[in-house]
Amino acid sequence: MDALEGVGQLSRVASAWHRLMTRTTLQRRVSVMGVSFLLLVLVLTVVLATSMFRADRTDNDVNGTNPQGTLLQHVEELQRDVTVAQTTHELYITAGDPQRLAEYDSLRTQRMAGYTEARDQLVADAGASTRFSAGLRDEITPVLDAAARWKYLADQQAGFKRDANGPALNNSFVDGPVEEAFLVMHDRLTTLQKDLADNRDVALEQARRDATRTRYIQFVVAAVALLLVPAVLYLVRRWVLHPLGSLSDQLLSVAGGDLQEPITLPGPPELAAVAASAETMRRRILDELADAVSAREALQQGQPLVAEVRDQLTAHDLPVVPGWSSAAALRPAEGLLAGDWYDVLPLADGRFAVVVADVSGHGARAGIVAIQLKRLLEAALHLAPEPDLALAMAARVFADEAERFASCVVVVVDPDSGTVSYANAGHPAPVVLRTDEESGGGVRVVTELDATGPLLSWLHLDVPGAWQTRTTSLAPGSVLVVYTDGLTEARPTGSTDELGIGGVLHALGRLPELTPQALVDEALDVARRFSGGRARDDVTLVALSRGAAPVPAVPLARGGTQEPRT
Repeated sequence: MDALEGVGQLSRVASAWHRLMTRTTLQRRVSVMGVSFLLLVLVLTVVLATSMFRADRTDNDVNGTNPQGTLLQHVEELQRDVTVAQTTHELYITAGDPQRLAEYDSLRTQRMAGYTEARDQLVADAGASTRFSAGLRDEITPVLDAAARWKYLADQQAGFKRDANGPALNNSFVDGPVEEAFLVMHDRLTTLQKDLADNRDVALEQARRDATRTRYIQFVVAAVALLLVPAVLYLVRRWVLHPLGSLSDQLLSVAGGDLQEPITLPGPPELAAVAASAETMRRRILDELADAVSAREALQQGQPLVAEVRDQLTAHDLPVVPGWSSAAALRPAEGLLAGDWYDVLPLADGRFAVVVADVSGHGARAGIVAIQLKRLLEAALHLAPEPDLALAMAARVFADEAERFASCVVVVVDPDSGTVSYANAGHPAPVVLRTDEESGGGVRVVTELDATGPLLSWLHLDVPGAWQTRTTSLAPGSVLVVYTDGLTEARPTGSTDELGIGGVLHALGRLPELTPQALVDEALDVARRFSGGRARDDVTLVALSRGAAPVPAVPLARGGTQEPRT
């Protein structure tokens, strides 16, 4: 009877516990669990904090970042620098050849500067009186005194040498006062270094013992944490995961594409709220799917406009000019219709103009503005082939485009003389490159075509002389490179490090021959690799080389990426 009553009592307790847990919210359950482990967590926190403090101290001792370890490093640096300075001083004093004398004089000045810097650091260490014992400070002072005497005698002897004061120089060698001062300083440095090393070894031994104790403490903490993990997992599974099983199944059904069945879930208030949020999400997905279908239809209707804009911005075939070679490319950012464009236009006087522009923004409107800018620049260059006048006329495009602007560069080239006239409206500076034969390879910048006026915008429509024309020349064997900022501003996703013109030049330096086509191909490839294969912005690039054999022009590919061409 007593056993049956005990079983019944246990059954009633279990039923009451079950009712309590089904009516208790998840917040209360989590609160109970938090209170239960609070004291233990506090104890573990104190233990871990103590362990971390000791570990940091151990790392400082081992790595030499404690005060005595730092002082030892500075003493070793001073000993090394003073030895090098003394050796260089002796070479200078004994040098007879004028050329050697000048070289050793410069080298001695550098070595003495290094010694002075190391000595100043030791002086600063000595000034930190609270960091070292009185015994150490007493050892540092004689070292500094000996160093000062050696420096004074060495500089005096060097002055005799520099002034060609033979008698005084010969007297300075008698009894070797400089060498004697150097040996005294060196011996004192050696003694100080040995004492510091002994102190360091003692400190390291103590740090190792502390580290051993710290590892034992960490092992205990880890063991306790491992015991807590199963308990927490069990409670999470019983209180959270199991009640959410039904909701999880319904969400998986939605993820599989079944969006028509409503999401419902009876249970604690928190679970009911989660189910309500999931139901709101399901309805939102249905609404956004409808919007996506509408957007796709609108995009399909707009495809002819996109194609037309891209077609209008396509460049003319590159001209074939005897003695010149060229290549160009425009690689648009994926899925975007941007305002980047370039063109090479033959002019009536036998010259030709290179035009590269970048209209702000993306999309159809930016493309339309780019078309207007291109047409106006073409007309201006045919009427008056002066770069500054062409930019002034093209700026009228932005009279009704207050929110847009464009960078643009117009370069007019005389193929007979190599004279280059240009005007730059806030565009990345084109560069004239050539192979650096003096250094045995690499590419160097000969000239930069810096900005000669502001960006094209409505702000400068009526400003006389807002843009200026400047003149330079392109020597045989040089390459003129005009580009947009999509090349130099290429960067990996999530990073602020840009490729920059330096990165482009470094890549071009590996080319066996700096031809326009190789230059364009390599520049596009390095930009693509640096950005992780996903372009953030359009990349436009035009390269002209004087002195290479002419290469027939290749028509541009239309309706997509404009491939590099010569």
